[in-house]
Amino acid sequence: MHDVSKLKLLCSCFCKQYQSEAKFYVEDRHPWGIRHLVVVYDKGGHGGRKEFITGIPNEWTEKDIESLILWPMKDPEAPYPAWETPARAFGKTQLFRWWADEKSDDDTAA
Repeated sequence: MHDVSKLKLLCSCFCKQYQSEAKFYVEDRHPWGIRHLVVVYDKGGHGGRKEFITGIPNEWTEKDIESLILWPMKDPEAPYPAWETPARAFGKTQLFRWWADEKSDDDTAA
């Protein structure tokens, strides 16, 4: 688990899919050179894991991240929240706006 005391708290919200409070942090100085969204679940998330980590595209602002976090899922029975959809449904390592037919950086990197 990350030491979140060294990360910037972005926001928090209740995650309906996991029935857990979720706290969102931005890790600016990741060893791989890209920012990461670190989500910490009080009661555990997918598979009971307490933490979810994914890359943030370089051009995304904090407002872009917050918009994704608050994006409503069309299916109220969706098995995972909006911020996990790029990883869980599409197998991507970075966030992207899948509902807007945006390509992920995984697809555009060559």
